[in-house]
Amino acid sequence: MQSENEYRMVFENSPLPITYFDQNGMISLCNEKLSNILNMQKKEIIGLNMADIFTDKEMQNVIRRAISGEPAYYQGEFYPHGKDEAIEIEIHCNPNISSQDSPNGSVCILEDVTSRMELEEALKLDEYRLEALLELEQMTEAPMQQITDFVHEQAVRLTQSKIGYIAFLSDDESNLIMHTWSDSVMNECTVPDKKFVYPVEAIGLWGEPIRQRKPCIINDYPAQNPLKKGYPSGHVEVYNYLGIPVFDGERIVATVGVGNKDGDYDRTDARQLTLLMQGLWNLIQRREDIENLREYAEELERSNEMKDLFTDILRHDLLNPAGIIKGYTDVLLESEDDEERMGMLKTIDRNNSKLIDIIRSAASFAKLDTIDSIEFNDMDIALMLRRIVENLKPLSDEKQMFVEDIPNGSYMAKVNPMIEEVFVNLLSNAIKYSPEKERIIIDILDYDEDWKVTFTDFGTGVKDEDKPKLFERFKRVDKSGVKGTGLGLAIAKKITELHGGHIGVEDNPAAKGSVFWVTLKKA
Repeated sequence: MQSENEYRMVFENSPLPITYFDQNGMISLCNEKLSNILNMQKKEIIGLNMADIFTDKEMQNVIRRAISGEPAYYQGEFYPHGKDEAIEIEIHCNPNISSQDSPNGSVCILEDVTSRMELEEALKLDEYRLEALLELEQMTEAPMQQITDFVHEQAVRLTQSKIGYIAFLSDDESNLIMHTWSDSVMNECTVPDKKFVYPVEAIGLWGEPIRQRKPCIINDYPAQNPLKKGYPSGHVEVYNYLGIPVFDGERIVATVGVGNKDGDYDRTDARQLTLLMQGLWNLIQRREDIENLREYAEELERSNEMKDLFTDILRHDLLNPAGIIKGYTDVLLESEDDEERMGMLKTIDRNNSKLIDIIRSAASFAKLDTIDSIEFNDMDIALMLRRIVENLKPLSDEKQMFVEDIPNGSYMAKVNPMIEEVFVNLLSNAIKYSPEKERIIIDILDYDEDWKVTFTDFGTGVKDEDKPKLFERFKRVDKSGVKGTGLGLAIAKKITELHGGHIGVEDNPAAKGSVFWVTLKKA
């Protein structure tokens, strides 16, 4: 008797809804948690047949399997007694086996997983959006129409809509220019002389995101509304609508709208749409920045006005947004498991790092070009070189290269800490432009009043006619497809000259390859 009471206590106090039914499906036990899910009182449930409560055919099959002695599982929609809204339930049934090893009813555990399913759906939508943004990042060189068509397609998909559009605004926000829209809209729409430019003040409800300057959700579009301008004859019918504005600072630059979702739009849809469209606008701005850089490079090639180029780059303040992209990409790389998306993220990170290098090199050269003199300290350049070799070890290890030990001892020179940038540039170039599994030799030679630091590689070498170009601004020679800004050696030359030293390159006398060298005053 005590054992039975303890069993009932465990049964009643279970955090999950539980029921027991016999071989005929008749319920003889249930707890309050089950009563809450079914929206029925316990006295109403006891004595009912499971098939009378769960009328879904698949669920009834689960009940029959449990009665026959098999464990069974079910997940699906269920309408609690007296309610119009369905919940998502998960049911696990396990047969009760008698002492004669025959089925003797079943115990079922039920769980309302509606919130969990909604969360999973939200996470899935976030994943879809991330995939869309990653793919969008790969489309920098694609035609603008292809980009907006892709974003429009993703906007419709993310919000589970049937139709949608993307439009841009004039600089004064007075006119809306339709850019892309659903094929189904244009196929179904029989309005003659369709317009593609609309005065904002003249458009109806779908202009509210612009006028109110915030997302606009209308889940009963056919309802009467004083802001409606009416449909022209032949216009596609709209049942519900979500529109958001896209901002660049305080100015609205674009708007996106979707419609005819099976259910209601909510703030989650607005959030997904806002983040997706912000990704589009960031890409548009980045394309403009890249195009500006290309135009600047062409202008530089024609006029060689370096200072103007770097002043313009700094004025456009590219480094901050590029740094933000780098930060978010690093976070995503740490948390991503999918190999395909990991590859996309690495592509984004690689190209963004290239952009950051260009900006930093430009800024560095612009700064150096304004310096006439620098302060010197007595520093051990051998110790400095050892630290650089250690810092660049991941780069050399990746190519299975070996950097021979720097000579032992102390080599004091009168230098500024910026000389480290020269050494980093020469060693990283030696690694990048040499074949895999080769070696690099770093040496410090006594050169009368100077130290001569040499970096010997065993790569393809440099043609005699190309050697004078190496240290000029934006003059790059063919290096087997290795890309760079063309500023690294020019910066190294400028820093060396500020030290009163010299920099150069000669053929490797022992084999193929080159010897890059720099001279510095002894302390």
